[in-house]
Amino acid sequence: MKPITIYGVKLPIIEGRCDLAEVIVDSARRQGLEIEDGDIIVITCKIVSKALGLLVRLDEVKPSRRAVRMASRAGCDPRFVELVLRESDDIVAAIPVKRIADEKLIDLYAYSKNPENVRRCLEKYPTLFLVIRDGSLWTDAGLDSSNHPLGVISIPPRDLDGVAKAIRDRIRELTGKDVAVVISDTEVFLTGSLDFARGSYGIEPVERGFGEPDLYGKPKFGGVDAIVHEICSAAALMMRQTARGIPVVIVRGLDYERCECGYRDKVKMSSEGWARILRYIIKETGKVLGLKNLLRMLLEFI
Repeated sequence: MKPITIYGVKLPIIEGRCDLAEVIVDSARRQGLEIEDGDIIVITCKIVSKALGLLVRLDEVKPSRRAVRMASRAGCDPRFVELVLRESDDIVAAIPVKRIADEKLIDLYAYSKNPENVRRCLEKYPTLFLVIRDGSLWTDAGLDSSNHPLGVISIPPRDLDGVAKAIRDRIRELTGKDVAVVISDTEVFLTGSLDFARGSYGIEPVERGFGEPDLYGKPKFGGVDAIVHEICSAAALMMRQTARGIPVVIVRGLDYERCECGYRDKVKMSSEGWARILRYIIKETGKVLGLKNLLRMLLEFI
């Protein structure tokens, strides 16, 4: 079996708009790496935002009445809530993460070497907003203040497949090599975090194996591996978090299906689609488990 190798690429600090593909190619060469045909270039969404100049200063944001009202209820900065509203297609839920941690329903303090830092973070962001943005679920619409100067927020680009294609094409122009590009983002879970693909180009994003025979010849309920998400999770082992400074990873040796397509070309979901799925789940739960059980579970959640 061919080995898969993951190379981390350190970049100089990106201060503003730049040719990100050129920076990646030059940085890789300085570290003794030449980009090869079939490489998968994984890039953090944040560094893409920086290179495109998608940075906002909170002190320049004027919150709307709705943002002020929501912020007062959630305990958040109304300027930040205003940005969430601007960058969301729909808001699905508000997650009281500070309350969950303080009541030790999930002990986030245990996940830190410095509980005081956890307390400060939770006081600044006591509530997370689960939103729909371009057909995907995001927390806080992907807005990110980490590894930025105080008061600066990065905003994800809207057409991340298009951005991935532009970077892929530019790398081919610079090197003559045919690569795939995946743009990754760290998504918060209450028990940790995982890296997901937010955009891609040049790689089939999902394994088309649903119903394929298993070892015993039976149609398999599965086989739809989210390849680009798995790649991002693997790359995250090299990128990690905080100040390591590795926003780009080269994945080499992976046998993947190439395609002139992006993530959104194959994985599409609208706000209406998410709402219908939720309605179907509630309706099916009531039908299978009974209305009393459904009401009991809903009341327990409330």
